Amino acid sequence: MSHISQAMTEGPLVLFHRPGSAVLERLVPSAEGPVRFRMHPWEGAAQHLDLVVEGWLENLAHWETSDQPGMRREATTVEGTARQDHLDRIALALETIENSRLEKVVLSSRLSLRVDGLEFDAIVRQLAAAHPNCFNWLLHHDEIGTWFGSSPEPLVEGVRPHFRTACLAGTRMAGHGVPPTPWTEKERHEQQLVTDAVVHALESVHCSDIRLGQRETVQYGPLEHLRTLVEFSTQCGVEEVMAALHPTPAVGGTPRDAALDFISRHEGHDRAYYTGWVGLEENDRVQYFVNLRCARLENDIITAFAGGGITAASDPAAEWMETRNKLRSLIDPIAHWSE
Repeated sequence: MSHISQAMTEGPLVLFHRPGSAVLERLVPSAEGPVRFRMHPWEGAAQHLDLVVEGWLENLAHWETSDQPGMRREATTVEGTARQDHLDRIALALETIENSRLEKVVLSSRLSLRVDGLEFDAIVRQLAAAHPNCFNWLLHHDEIGTWFGSSPEPLVEGVRPHFRTACLAGTRMAGHGVPPTPWTEKERHEQQLVTDAVVHALESVHCSDIRLGQRETVQYGPLEHLRTLVEFSTQCGVEEVMAALHPTPAVGGTPRDAALDFISRHEGHDRAYYTGWVGLEENDRVQYFVNLRCARLENDIITAFAGGGITAASDPAAEWMETRNKLRSLIDPIAHWSE
């Protein structure tokens, strides 16, 4: 799209696809615009902006979710977290869980790939075709470069004063025509930790009418997760609610202070915007999502992030494979990557 290239010379470029939509949208920057697109970094990120772009919405294209995605380009590994380094961090986490009050900590890994010739609108289109029920987005900004992602997890979503959030945890491969491996007690426990923490956080800022849905299995590409949707009402500001909720045990751990301290001391890289949050506000409508699956694009290098929750029942080798599968869920729609 030629006007996408033109837009990049005029200011920030914001492209996105809302869950369940058949429309690719663009935020046209304008200080008078009624829409705010916002990307908030991980709480422990070093020197990263809480970035806000205001403007007006423009529909760029319609497509059917059954459409075939565009041609995937070849990806070549540049560098990333070494398997043994990740296993060593998991071993340390397990030792800490055994000997302290830490119950769960989320440890992430990085992967950098070279993929030549990616087009910004094609990235969002292909992510939306692969993950139609997710929030798929791309932001190009002079101050932070280019980031894109796809999230299945609403942090705060709704129309004031009625909202919902999601308690998402536990990961397994989808069955694809055969019965999947049953959810383990470890995965159910991990997801329950998130649900308990979310309810406590909502109560701490005096939210009302808190209602838990049934625990369900949701699919994200080749993966499945356990999810409980929580509806609530609030008279306080969205900022206060998000500060209470985030970072949840789904991206940090529990207890929060112990988990964040462990991540800060041992994870070994800056998460930047990974596991922060991203989305938009339009008048009373709010759609913010946990930035679960995201990557930076710089000079044809994609740097993607993925993590997993470590509890006392974790198997280190399985946790490493979980990060690989999560990376694939983001990369596979746009590039062909062979380890």
